[in-house]
Amino acid sequence: MIARGFEWSVAMRYMLARKRDRVISVTATLSVTAIALGVTALIVVMAVMNGFRAELMDKILGYHGHILIQGYGGKLSGYEEIMHDLKDTQGITKMMPFSENQVMVTNEGEAWGAIVRGLPDEFFSVEKLGLVGVKEGKLETAINTGGLVLGYQLANRLRVTAGDRVTIVSPKSVPTPFGSTLRYLSYPVAAVVEIGVYQFDESFIGMPLEEAQRFFRLEGAVANIELMLTDPEAVDTVGPEIADIVGERAYVRSWRSLNQSLVGALQTERVMMFLIVGLIILVAVFNISSSLFMLVKDKSPDIAILRTVGATQASIRRIFVTIGLFVGSAGIVFGSLLSWLIIANIETIKAFIERAFGLNMWDPSVRFITSLRAEVNLTEAGLTVGLALLLSFVATIIPARRAAKIDPVEVLRYE
Repeated sequence: MIARGFEWSVAMRYMLARKRDRVISVTATLSVTAIALGVTALIVVMAVMNGFRAELMDKILGYHGHILIQGYGGKLSGYEEIMHDLKDTQGITKMMPFSENQVMVTNEGEAWGAIVRGLPDEFFSVEKLGLVGVKEGKLETAINTGGLVLGYQLANRLRVTAGDRVTIVSPKSVPTPFGSTLRYLSYPVAAVVEIGVYQFDESFIGMPLEEAQRFFRLEGAVANIELMLTDPEAVDTVGPEIADIVGERAYVRSWRSLNQSLVGALQTERVMMFLIVGLIILVAVFNISSSLFMLVKDKSPDIAILRTVGATQASIRRIFVTIGLFVGSAGIVFGSLLSWLIIANIETIKAFIERAFGLNMWDPSVRFITSLRAEVNLTEAGLTVGLALLLSFVATIIPARRAAKIDPVEVLRYE
């Protein structure tokens, strides 16, 4: 329903404010504002949720890998042979054998549960461990001294820094001439690091693999082999091939199965948030209908005159549909620009609100990750714009039909 030349001219004339049309002009302005705010809210909320999901999955996959080969009973012997068999598999970019054991770590009366990861020497780097950064100390010191690498939240709880010592207590008892006892040893803290996920930062302890095998008496074995792929989504195709190569020696799990509930919850939350926030746009377009009804009532004499000089009902409908779509389009444009400004400056806005109102808007203990990130999905943004346009068009239908059905004889009789 595209307006022709004179129809467009009439529509623009109706939208230009004059003194006696001030109320209609204000209503139209409010309609534009409402749609702009609705579009802004939907785009920003979905961008923040997409950024949260992407950041969380990046951190989780950086810590757990895309595919995990796990030994039976937490012990994988002959892992070197498995890695040799997998070295020519297409799509694998990294293989890291590691041990993983739960411990209690203590320091001067402070104690906390943690997970010790025994890591090969070549993986003590920021890039290979997928760290945000090193807070204190150096990762290389752990290799040279047999020291530990602690997540910074864990280090804060224990009140230790690089150079201090902590005691690792294994829950597995060892036999002695005087009965069974817990195994414990004191280690220096080589470095304090940030992983980027709160739960990992408060429980991670990195230890050289050989030292971990000795302390936990693994006899040269590991617990798992972590595999990184060129594309995380390739687990559906590469995973079965890896499982065939590994065979009965261990069992293979992908990041989807390891985080199945989390992935499902995030996807459900995205859909529900789109629907809920999308209702804001639905409410906003009612303003278009109300402003058009007011305009139709105010312009009834003009419509009657247009009909008497030859304008058809279809032309009258197109005039008011054009007005409604123009208002909706203006709101969409302003909303898109506003959402771009908010997303581009989201960290600055977050910091300002926190300072102004004394709030902690992004508590990592609740939100999992330590930073706020927004990532626009062009498909979702396009769907938002399309939805707003569609609803704007639907909102014009009834007022436009009412305008087209005005009887010029009845109207002009009393003028």
